[in-house]
Amino acid sequence: MDLLDRIFYGAMEELRDYGTKFTMDSLAARLGISKRTLYENVPSKHAVIELVIDQTFADIKEQQRAVLENKRLTTLEKLKKMFTIIPQFSENIDYRRVTELKKGYMDLYQKIETELESDWEPALDLLNKGMEEGVIKKKNLTLLRILLTDIFEKLIDGNMLIKNGITYDVAMNELISIIFEGIAN
Repeated sequence: MDLLDRIFYGAMEELRDYGTKFTMDSLAARLGISKRTLYENVPSKHAVIELVIDQTFADIKEQQRAVLENKRLTTLEKLKKMFTIIPQFSENIDYRRVTELKKGYMDLYQKIETELESDWEPALDLLNKGMEEGVIKKKNLTLLRILLTDIFEKLIDGNMLIKNGITYDVAMNELISIIFEGIAN
């Protein structure tokens, strides 16, 4: 594992444990490196958080590609998997902390929102295929996209999960199950 990977995983742990209040000192200490070495690889705390966001979405997109290319899955199975993908390193993510970005890192919070709202073509193509195959009821995909995007954003923005003691992955799986039981033939 190279140093940038170590920084990424260390930053994930810092964000999980301390949210955006972690310090570059605490990250360097966690990694067992000097603060100078840390700054030689990432110029700021902002860059560290951005690295976490970028790597998280890159992992999600890679998993989506794998689902789409899996010829053993039916269209409906692919759809369910596509909408419940969580990063492979999700045990280190506390999605409930994402809302903290609004306080000091609004641009990074907006980056997350943009990621959630973009690149829907593979999912929309699958939904269209499902409707053609008759395994999905014909529904307005624009409205379904809005619904799903709002669900993703609501789960990472607010205290609903914290108040109810629900993890992000459990909530997503349950919500997608509810949605698909309502649209699957």
